[in-house]
Amino acid sequence: MSIEHRVGAISLDVRFALTKPWTVLFGPSGSGKTTVLRVIAGFVHPDSGSIVQKGNVLVDRVSGVFVPPHLRPVRTAAQTARLFPNMTVHSNVTYGLGQSARPDDTSRIVDEITSLFRIQELADRRPHQLSGGEKQRVSVARAVVSAITYEGSGAALLLLDEPFSGLDYAMRDQLVDGLRTYLMRWKTPVLSVTHDVGEAFQLEAEVIRITEGKIVQQGSVFEVLGEERRRLMSQLRVGPS
Repeated sequence: MSIEHRVGAISLDVRFALTKPWTVLFGPSGSGKTTVLRVIAGFVHPDSGSIVQKGNVLVDRVSGVFVPPHLRPVRTAAQTARLFPNMTVHSNVTYGLGQSARPDDTSRIVDEITSLFRIQELADRRPHQLSGGEKQRVSVARAVVSAITYEGSGAALLLLDEPFSGLDYAMRDQLVDGLRTYLMRWKTPVLSVTHDVGEAFQLEAEVIRITEGKIVQQGSVFEVLGEERRRLMSQLRVGPS
């Protein structure tokens, strides 16, 4: 990805390559993290630059190439759950389910994901009957199922925008561990957004640090966020004055 884009007060000038199973885009609010995901997904036309995925050009402003969102091998879950209000939880989760990639596995994948996200008992409910945290889990589960069963060559890229926000720490920790293991099994690459240092370390992710629309560092979580973690741990030890 190599793009420049102006949005509000932020001027994005972003260049990076995804090379690890799970990559975290880390930075403060307003640094451009969500906009980067929206550009990759095809929801935003960048002012200039290009995006190439597995040798396929998704965006090239010079030649005029712009693959529309529904044709990209990309699946997303936004920070705010967007569910179909007239559908049950099960119908929402299976919406966009690929049918030709692994037809023998699709039913099992849905069962495993709904179990992982603890939404099996919610299968017949509609979104208005769910709590905020339940809606978020359904939204992420839908994106995961769709990415894994993508009917093209290999799994789709999964984009997750603060997927575990709003969840209690116990639930978050269980989902982080379970989802990371599950997606590695299916070789599904992930780019997720967070500003939670603990989450990034739990994922053992590659980290891309972004500040004011610019990439300032990329590397292992220990390289990029090690000092930040030590500072936070020191504050915890000192405690309030």
